[in-house]
Amino acid sequence: MKYVIRLSLIVILVGAVTCLSFTQEKMSKEDWQEAITKLTAKSTELKSKLDSLQKEVTDLHAQEATKVQALKQCSDELAAMQGQQEAPFVAKLDAIDARLNELSKLSNQDLWARRAELDSVQKWINIAGQDPLSVIQKYQDRLKDQQSRLDGLKKTLEQIIASGEIMPTYTVGTWARNRDCLWNIAKKPKIYDNPFLWPKIWQGNRDQIKNPDVIHPGQKLKIPPKADLTKEENRALRSYWSKRREKAAAVNP
Repeated sequence: MKYVIRLSLIVILVGAVTCLSFTQEKMSKEDWQEAITKLTAKSTELKSKLDSLQKEVTDLHAQEATKVQALKQCSDELAAMQGQQEAPFVAKLDAIDARLNELSKLSNQDLWARRAELDSVQKWINIAGQDPLSVIQKYQDRLKDQQSRLDGLKKTLEQIIASGEIMPTYTVGTWARNRDCLWNIAKKPKIYDNPFLWPKIWQGNRDQIKNPDVIHPGQKLKIPPKADLTKEENRALRSYWSKRREKAAAVNP
């Protein structure tokens, strides 16, 4: 920009001098002096603009130098942080991979038995995702892959439960302390969160439960997958209430 202004100034001055040289004989001294004054004022104005632009360029160079220095400092700090923390962080990721590899090789029975470890691995991944180093792309990709693998194991576990191949269990507590009966057990949030599904527990444990009104502390009851009552379970429920009514009628004829 400054070179354009200088060139424009030169062209104007040359043009003005040339013009004056051709018209000098025809101009009076006063006219010539007036023209020189105008050209001088114009030259001063252009020089002022040039000085302003030069100052602006100098300021921009100074700002650029400041930003370059700040970027270098940031890069140095990041490099120092990586040098101090990268090894422990990578070790955490390696531990997550090792556990996922181990869980992925388990049979359905063993995976069910160690299902609580899936929650532990999820906590490890969440903690690793909060580490400053997790913003680095290679570690982001690694954490995403680990989460995907863990989600796959969770889905497999859900399929195992849904298939009935392996059922969760519940150990009956005492009535005095736990208020355990089939109705209250089915009502528990971690069981069915619905007391009306209690016949599923009864029918799933007919080998242990002869009378659904009587269960004993220490019994380990299988918990079938949560679902609507089947035809067989509804039939058993109707039979249960029919017998209750008959017994009540016999006691109070």
